[in-house]
Amino acid sequence: MTADSRSPKAGLKLLFDFWGKYHAIDSFHYQWAKDNLKIKIVKRGEQLSRADHHSEMTYFVAKGLLARIEENAETGKRRIMSLAIPNMALMTTNHLYTHHLNSGHIVALRSGIIIAIPHHVLRQFQEQEKSIDTLIDVLGNKKKRQLVLLRQATLGYSPFDRYLNFARLLPEIKAATTQIEQADLLGISRHTVQQAQYFLLTGKYAQK
Repeated sequence: MTADSRSPKAGLKLLFDFWGKYHAIDSFHYQWAKDNLKIKIVKRGEQLSRADHHSEMTYFVAKGLLARIEENAETGKRRIMSLAIPNMALMTTNHLYTHHLNSGHIVALRSGIIIAIPHHVLRQFQEQEKSIDTLIDVLGNKKKRQLVLLRQATLGYSPFDRYLNFARLLPEIKAATTQIEQADLLGISRHTVQQAQYFLLTGKYAQK
């Protein structure tokens, strides 16, 4: 990633390229973004929100990979609750009109560009500016679709079959994540991930 491609200007361009697919963009939108949004150049492992810190925010991924993570205090084991690849977002709250924070914290799994959008700003403009309403709806629908597919892939299946379903239903997430991240997302072992990947590659079960 070059220095130029990681600039705040590049981050805004990616946001508007995405937004412009769903609504016409004019000078108002650029001024609104300049006045209200914060472009963050993040490093791998950087924590954007903590579970114990009240911050009502939507984090749009221009470049990189975000995850909502919970950690078991007793075992230290990590669980990835949801992910956001480029052109997706994670919210610190359940939805725009609640003050109830989601459990866990949001972490950058890759270096990249994240655009932080305060919820009070979105609420202020949502009803009077249709294009912002559209942006909220598109991001919300993409996240709902991911969660529905993830539930469909995992509920009631063996660890091995969970991975096969995941690979079929969520190929973009599979392509963007490591074996360990996939294991933490699906609630299975890395060994199972490796066995399932071998099966997908060869059509054969790995020898025990």
